Amino acid sequence: MYQNPPRYVPGPPVYAASPSVRRRRILPFVLPFVLFGLAFFGGSYAIASEPEVEVLPGFAFVDEDLLLVPYERHGSRGMFQMITQDLFQVRLAAVDPGTGDVLWDTQLSDQLVWEAAVLAGGRDYAYLTTDSGLVVVDLADGAVVAEGAGIGGLGDAFAAARSAYAFDRDGRRILTMNTSGDVLAIPLDQATATPVDAPTAAAWAGRLSVDALPATVPEATAVEAALPGQDRVVLRDLPFGILGQELVRVAAGGGWQPVGGTSFHGARLVVAGAAAVGAGSGHVLVQHQVSVNDSGVVLSVVALANGQVTGSLTVEHTVVRAAVGRDGTTAVATGQELALAYGDGRITRVDVGATGFFGATT
Repeated sequence: MYQNPPRYVPGPPVYAASPSVRRRRILPFVLPFVLFGLAFFGGSYAIASEPEVEVLPGFAFVDEDLLLVPYERHGSRGMFQMITQDLFQVRLAAVDPGTGDVLWDTQLSDQLVWEAAVLAGGRDYAYLTTDSGLVVVDLADGAVVAEGAGIGGLGDAFAAARSAYAFDRDGRRILTMNTSGDVLAIPLDQATATPVDAPTAAAWAGRLSVDALPATVPEATAVEAALPGQDRVVLRDLPFGILGQELVRVAAGGGWQPVGGTSFHGARLVVAGAAAVGAGSGHVLVQHQVSVNDSGVVLSVVALANGQVTGSLTVEHTVVRAAVGRDGTTAVATGQELALAYGDGRITRVDVGATGFFGATT
């Protein structure tokens, strides 16, 4: 039997929600989480202090007039860094010695007890001896080119000991001893080791070791130091019971004369080896107390010609090591701080290890 089709009854029109309407509906649910995240992560960053930084004594100037600074960074600033960053890091910073700017900064290790020292640098690569073996980094950006067993010619026979690697300055190469006792060489700007000849192996066998502890860092301060030529500079106690010391220049023949009239308290000369740093540019660097009653530490650059203090910097700790670049610029580490002293008498602090919100160095 035929039935009429149901009659269409018009109703209110139905429209699909536009994207803007959907966003307005979702926003009230998402906004509290966004605000909480900003308050939680941003607030934790705002109230937290910077991670603790300690400059390792193995920093050095390399051939391209670059200062490479290995350092430890312990802790994190804010919850975002705590979640995403390693709590303990050993990093390497590249500093432009002319400006003090950090050009790049890269992580080398996340181990708590781990050290690195710069051996040498060529045009493209730098070489570091570490507690995990040799590390080769690209000087352009700090990227690790090869390390440990990944270095060609070493493989699993590489030695995880800082004492197994050294720089042959005359041959411009890195020399290493593998776990079999063989001596191999890596020319600068290469990352492959090859065996050396028998005389070279014999000459270096006693200087490399796969299990010895690294040599201790020499003293960075002294009361007497060598100057260019055969003269010396000495910190001598002031006469007649006056507290403090004065700088005296001692000639090779034994004669002496005071260097200006400045008196220092608790003073030491900053040295690299037996030489006074900065002497090539006519200055010496003196570490001393703020005053007789204030044991705070000051680094002062003193002109040898007249004893004038041309620059001073207050630091937290005493000097642990100094290194001199080719142009006479001196890098000085006090443990937690790094400073640069220049041939024109200036001294400035260099900030390494400072972090931004996401943990990248700034």
